[in-house]
Amino acid sequence: MKVNAMKPSVKDTHTVVHFLVYALGFLLIWEWLKPIPVVTNTGEIHMFILFALFAFLLTFLRVPYYATVPLLFLGSLYGLHTIFGEGSFLSREGGGESVRFFFSDAAHNLGLILSWDLQALTDPFRSFLFFLLLGLVAYLMYYWVFYIKKIFFFLFITIVYITLLDTFTPLDASMAIVRIVVIGFFLVTMLHMLTVQAKEKEIGRRSASYMSTAWLYTLVVMILTAASVGYAAPKFEPQWRDPVPAFERWVTGESGGSGSGVRRVGYGDNDERLGGGFIQDDNPVFYADVEQPGYWRGESKDEYTGHGWVSSPQYEETVLNEVSYSLYTSNVATESYTASLEMEDGVGFSNLFYPGQLTGLSVNDVANGDSPQFETDSIGGQVRAGNDVLLLDYELTYEYPSFNINALEESPEDGDEQAIKERYLQLPDNLPDRIGELAEEITAEYDNRYDKAVAVEQYFNANDFVYDTTDIPVPEEGEDYVDQFLFETQRGYCDNFSTSMVVMLRALDIPARWVKGFTEGESVDALEDGRERYEITNGNAHSWVEVYFPEVGWVPFEPTQGFSNNVDFSEVTPDADTGVEEEDEDDSTEEPDISERDDMLFPDDEDINEGGAGAGGETGGGPFSFSTQEWISPKTVLISLFVMVLVMVLYEKQHRLLNRYFLLRYKLTGNDQNFTTAYERALWLLDNEGIPLAEGETLREYAKRVDHITGTMAMGRLTERYEKICYGGRTTGNEWAEERRSWEELVNALKS
Repeated sequence: MKVNAMKPSVKDTHTVVHFLVYALGFLLIWEWLKPIPVVTNTGEIHMFILFALFAFLLTFLRVPYYATVPLLFLGSLYGLHTIFGEGSFLSREGGGESVRFFFSDAAHNLGLILSWDLQALTDPFRSFLFFLLLGLVAYLMYYWVFYIKKIFFFLFITIVYITLLDTFTPLDASMAIVRIVVIGFFLVTMLHMLTVQAKEKEIGRRSASYMSTAWLYTLVVMILTAASVGYAAPKFEPQWRDPVPAFERWVTGESGGSGSGVRRVGYGDNDERLGGGFIQDDNPVFYADVEQPGYWRGESKDEYTGHGWVSSPQYEETVLNEVSYSLYTSNVATESYTASLEMEDGVGFSNLFYPGQLTGLSVNDVANGDSPQFETDSIGGQVRAGNDVLLLDYELTYEYPSFNINALEESPEDGDEQAIKERYLQLPDNLPDRIGELAEEITAEYDNRYDKAVAVEQYFNANDFVYDTTDIPVPEEGEDYVDQFLFETQRGYCDNFSTSMVVMLRALDIPARWVKGFTEGESVDALEDGRERYEITNGNAHSWVEVYFPEVGWVPFEPTQGFSNNVDFSEVTPDADTGVEEEDEDDSTEEPDISERDDMLFPDDEDINEGGAGAGGETGGGPFSFSTQEWISPKTVLISLFVMVLVMVLYEKQHRLLNRYFLLRYKLTGNDQNFTTAYERALWLLDNEGIPLAEGETLREYAKRVDHITGTMAMGRLTERYEKICYGGRTTGNEWAEERRSWEELVNALKS
């Protein structure tokens, strides 16, 4: 029987108390897993919970490593098959294909890891790493509970983890905190009891499996009573102002109004000073049920200052279902659709977001009021509710356009109204001349407004511009925002691309304006009425360009790298029977390779990765070199797994191997071995096994305790001989030969 006090035997760790303690530890891990679907895009969380339970059971039953590792590996493969595969796991078509895909995908992802392209890791491989992490956590929990018998630190970080999620995410962790506190009380108390039992067993007072029923009942009653009273008792409202908004601004670098530093992504009102990077935020803003998805227009701004955008809105009272603001003329073919928008809890805007051209509105729910009075900005197109009313739930009717490319090309150059030219050709007096010169150079070969707009739009994809959201400078005082982007950094996100296109078009005397809102979001559900539900997050905040065409109206363009204009463009073909053939304007536009994809500015259905390979939908392979494919093979992966298992086994058996090593070594040294050295080595081995010499304990007392634990008399005999040598000075020079059998008996007891 192994006697390590830090490593309990199977008998000592398979009592009801140990099982209850370990089960409570699993419940703590469960509390870590439950919020994951709320704060991330992780699905099928039940599979991860079941795998964690499986790993906990294998660890508790102390299944040998040579069986545990293959079982956990098979469990992870089954989980991956359930989440990503098809068919039965036990069939050749189902499970066999999943296994083949796993090894191919693992080889591909190992190449990505070696090239440090961690963002491109595939979802199945990320899930496998999560399964691996859960297996390690199961072992760590076993180690904390049965070896160290301390759980307070893990309990503490669990509380911190849950409270942070409750504070900074939509998660409501009120009941989770109560559960964790109750579990924590039981864990700390029962672990303390196990520690006391272990000490009592060492001195032979009572069995380690002893537990007082009265003590257990008292523990349960006291903890449940305290938790119930604490939960039911009245609580004071917060006495201090909420520090979270200020803390978030401090962490993200927002200083309010300056526009400098690193900010959190999202839809805001102040665009006077653009520039600087931002921090991603994928928290939902609203959900939309739509027939025809599109960009969600919030407003447009018309005056460029050299640093950002301002506007001079002119609001007019608006009657529901009589929205008078028009984006297109009657010459544009449109189709009517409906949409329903519902804001996320805790989110509200006073202005509407709508795709296409808004024609009608019905409000279902608001905050800060009952019957809002709507008004429309006749300049920028913003429709808002007055009196600080926040819109929470509303329905829209809108018209979605299809633009005729021939009509756009034939739009008269001199047909702009004077009011349009005065407002949408505005540029700062100190705008650098080289911006206009660049615009002239880009469009020199074109003779109509549409082709010029497309040339400027595609200019950003055909040159050395880089999409980036973090390393973005803020222009210095006196430095133009567009000039810095076009000629110095050539690095930025949607605000840089869209603002630059507007300014260059205005330099060509083409009316254009800057528009902001949200991209279409991500489809999350298909509804029974034929519509789809889209989730729009802060990360979908976006800006784009609208160009004015006489006799047509305002036409959207998308200059930002990685985006595609989702508005329909049609072209008349003379050889077609119907005379009309629809084609996507962007089909001829080469998509750029972008190494860093950000959900805020990329539509969720885009799939752009460095090297031109998509991360999703691939079944292995990938954009890594031939030499990498050669050595990262299934054979290499299996060898690596074997080496990992071997290292884990050696680590687990290190104490037994050390004991065998010294036993063999001392046998081979024979009578030349010094007894004092052998005795001191025995003390070291005992300490290494978790049976150290206690402070203030004499060697004889220690020897009696060791003999009691090991069930031998060897340590007593060795200690008696050691004391005679050290304190009595009596030595025959043959002590090792005489006591060698006792030394071997002690070491054999330790390694058994």
